[in-house]
Amino acid sequence: MKDHIPSVIITGASGGIGQALARRFAEGGYRLFLQGFHHMDLLRRQAEELARDFCIPVLPLQADLSDYAALTKMFETILKEDPAPDCLVNNAGVAFFSLLQDARVEDWDLVMNTNARSVFGCCKQVLPSMLRRHGGTIVNISSMWGGAGSSTETLYSASKGAVNAFTRALGKEVAPSGVRVNAIACGVIDTPMNDMLSPEERAALAEEIPMGRFAQPSEVADLAWYLAGPQSSYLTAQVITLDGGYL
Repeated sequence: MKDHIPSVIITGASGGIGQALARRFAEGGYRLFLQGFHHMDLLRRQAEELARDFCIPVLPLQADLSDYAALTKMFETILKEDPAPDCLVNNAGVAFFSLLQDARVEDWDLVMNTNARSVFGCCKQVLPSMLRRHGGTIVNISSMWGGAGSSTETLYSASKGAVNAFTRALGKEVAPSGVRVNAIACGVIDTPMNDMLSPEERAALAEEIPMGRFAQPSEVADLAWYLAGPQSSYLTAQVITLDGGYL
């Protein structure tokens, strides 16, 4: 009988944090299911490299997670390949900068569906098998603004606040069955999302952070790895802020 290969589903795997997550779990010997929507050429190249470098199965999947039907179809493929995934990392998300009076209902729907409803949908898909075998972990990638709120990011803040509350509630709900759910509330991470900032703006923002720098995506991935593993076996229903002391 072959040894069990643990598996992880990572959404938003083509972004800066997503790529770091995929590499960290690949280093740990996990089988990878990597979801993306945009930048699929990049995701497929990444999948090929990780499969080659770490000798693990890697399946890239394209799906618009703001569309619940597309999300469900993606999981039909995943669960056919692996009916009992060990870990889910909900990382997919979109940023949105706007004054509230300039935001449209369509903007609200896109941000909430991508950032919050996708977390609900992905958890719904993996929980039945986790509950049956009394094991499994879920890590939700959130934001510090989900707790503090950010001016001109009202929609984004609301979506991440929903993720934080969802994490705490679901973690309590499934803890008796041995399933753990936690979230990482990220501060400023050095990803392409911040490429809109000028060098002067980046320097000014870094000065506001007590640690004096942006976090690296690998630091988010290392914390997610810790939360997914047995080393954090008594930790659940928590939202852990990773912001260098900013808030």
